[in-house]
Amino acid sequence: METGRLDQLIRKYGLDEHRDAILAAATPAVYLRLGEAGQGTPGESRIGGIPDLPDSIAWPADPLLGRLRSFLLQINLADIPAFAENPFPRRGMLYLFADENEDDADQLILYTGDEPVRARQPAADAQFVTDWYDGLVPHRLRLEPGADIPRWATDAFYALAAAIGMEDDEDGLSDMGSELSGGSAGKLLGHVSGIGHDPRQDAYVVREVNPEWRFAYDKRRTLDMAGAANWTNLLELDSDNAVNLLIGDAGYLHVLAHADDLRRGDLSRVWLNMESS
Repeated sequence: METGRLDQLIRKYGLDEHRDAILAAATPAVYLRLGEAGQGTPGESRIGGIPDLPDSIAWPADPLLGRLRSFLLQINLADIPAFAENPFPRRGMLYLFADENEDDADQLILYTGDEPVRARQPAADAQFVTDWYDGLVPHRLRLEPGADIPRWATDAFYALAAAIGMEDDEDGLSDMGSELSGGSAGKLLGHVSGIGHDPRQDAYVVREVNPEWRFAYDKRRTLDMAGAANWTNLLELDSDNAVNLLIGDAGYLHVLAHADDLRRGDLSRVWLNMESS
């Protein structure tokens, strides 16, 4: 795990005496840094534009409405820096599409075949599920390895704040995380983020307990939420003015995967959710 940037921030925030505790709570992440604007070469990691798909994969559509989903990004798996904890195959593409039914797992597509990919233009009369992302400006992406610390508002964040004596200065710990992500469009892996509560609990309830209990907090309070810790961040995409991307009210879209599924390369039940204040 590359900790150079995190070490700089530990010194900046005067937390050298807590370095071991912070590093123990850190996890590897791959930050999505913006490169040159434009569609670029087929198969490059990119946000926006049109997807580069193999012939065997059609442009995804919403199964109920029959309208196309909006293309958000693609990651060439060969671009992911090598590190021991990397759960992804070494070849293939990861695609993310947007739908108004935000938790559909098939908005995320993992392709590991050997077909060439090509830019796939939608039909001239194609209709899309949403127009939220019509103005997305395509940019190539650079994938940069690093470390990530627990993010507000998650159980891991509060545990780290308590361990290093920052319960009364949680904003400072949150600022460290924001600086780690600064200048990126999001990240692969790393820690989950929450607005109000730990989103891993939502993934656990919906995917493993009962999808009808997502907002049934009286029933959720009866659950042992220990199983939520098995859900981990797979991908986070942040609002970014540079690419004209606004997710809700300047929020973010994240994709959580169960650790066992991720080890098997099975992304069929990932949890997608938009978080916005």
